[in-house]
Amino acid sequence: MGLVGDKSRGRRKGKELKEYDEDDPEEHHHNPFLSTSNITKSSLSRPQFRRKEVSRARWVEEMGMGEVIEKKGSMWTTTGVVRNGKLYCLIEEIVFLAERGALVLLDNDDTSVELVEMYQKVADGKYGCSWESFEAYRHLKLLGYIVGRHGLRWTMKHDMSLRACSSWLNTEDRDQIPERETEDDILITHMLDAMQIAEIYPAFDVYLPNSKFKKSLPGDPSFILCLLRGEPPSEKAVENLEKKCNGIPLKFCDVDHGRVSFFSFTEVALPSLP
Repeated sequence: MGLVGDKSRGRRKGKELKEYDEDDPEEHHHNPFLSTSNITKSSLSRPQFRRKEVSRARWVEEMGMGEVIEKKGSMWTTTGVVRNGKLYCLIEEIVFLAERGALVLLDNDDTSVELVEMYQKVADGKYGCSWESFEAYRHLKLLGYIVGRHGLRWTMKHDMSLRACSSWLNTEDRDQIPERETEDDILITHMLDAMQIAEIYPAFDVYLPNSKFKKSLPGDPSFILCLLRGEPPSEKAVENLEKKCNGIPLKFCDVDHGRVSFFSFTEVALPSLP
């Protein structure tokens, strides 16, 4: 048995990643940056937004997230995590929205944080997202996918469906985490950070566009996106990760100087030669 890679470049149409269908109303529901009229193929890479739908969030350093203090637009249906009745957005979500003018990030003094400062937060790698991870996240969001950080719940309320790579996280009963605790989320983020020294690690849970998506009941992701570091993964590493991800399909991503490539691996049996 061997592993055969199926590779699709991030800047081209590929079999692995479905681009938005301009005639699909479900997809417009989940990409508020796309205009509902006059959409062309070239406009897919330039999301639009309504100028009045600009949200605001305040950076919370100890959590490594932004607390949303003014929520506008439909994007929050599939963006941010809910903790203690409050909505928070992760650094990759913050930068993605800020790049499109859909979010203003404030510091403790209610001063707007410049985009270059947000980029530095990503580059520092202290908040659970590397620059390569962000580029993969941005590419998937531009294609219209629903993307959540792997192993981090959208909400603690009634969420019994998450099937993370639990053996990576070494937590035995994730469903018992009480809603009032946010330290567990921070711990998970730190554990995921530590995993990044491996040749591959699960980064994002990726869902197909779905107008009925609920954070409290997201279901299993369509696939788990794993980021590669350095050389391509060994067959053993891929097989081990597949076992740890409880049957959820895996796709792999490599980011090289801004070029995002996606891979999948298929087992094949080679015939014996005489």
